[in-house]
Amino acid sequence: GFLASGADMATQSLEGTDPINFAHVAAMATVASTMSGVANAIWLRQLEDAFPGKEVKEVAAKTLIHAIIIASIINSAYLAFVPFFTTYLFQEGALASGVAGAAAASTAVFSAWSMDEFITLTKLEILMFIPYNTVAFKFVPPTVRPLTHAAVSATFNVAVSAVTLGYFDTWCERAMTFFA
Repeated sequence: GFLASGADMATQSLEGTDPINFAHVAAMATVASTMSGVANAIWLRQLEDAFPGKEVKEVAAKTLIHAIIIASIINSAYLAFVPFFTTYLFQEGALASGVAGAAAASTAVFSAWSMDEFITLTKLEILMFIPYNTVAFKFVPPTVRPLTHAAVSATFNVAVSAVTLGYFDTWCERAMTFFA
């Protein structure tokens, strides 16, 4: 959660957001600590138990399972629950909205998730985590892996923040004009 909070504040600062949207920071921290933190550490341990070893076959199996299944779950959680928590949990007065707010919130979870954003995060996931996991599953001890994974995830969380805040397309357009 701490690294995701820092990544989110950095993203908002890079875009010139003033004041910082601390409801979004709290939402990023919540999803990151539960999904990228605790759940991912458990899943990494289960992958290691299911496919012990550092040979090509085991490393490839762990890397592909992580990229195809686990990353899809985590990225979907970010896309659905960061907007949901930002709006219905961490905004001022959000918890006081009662039953009407709960009904709106239940549909908001699914309306916040979009295929375009999911594809964007999946592409970034492939570019960042397949190379990282290939190296990590071969050389990084399982007990240390969640920590090194968290460090890589902090960088990824800058992009997650940009996507969930709506900055990512603008950043891509700016990059294209910069390199053109």
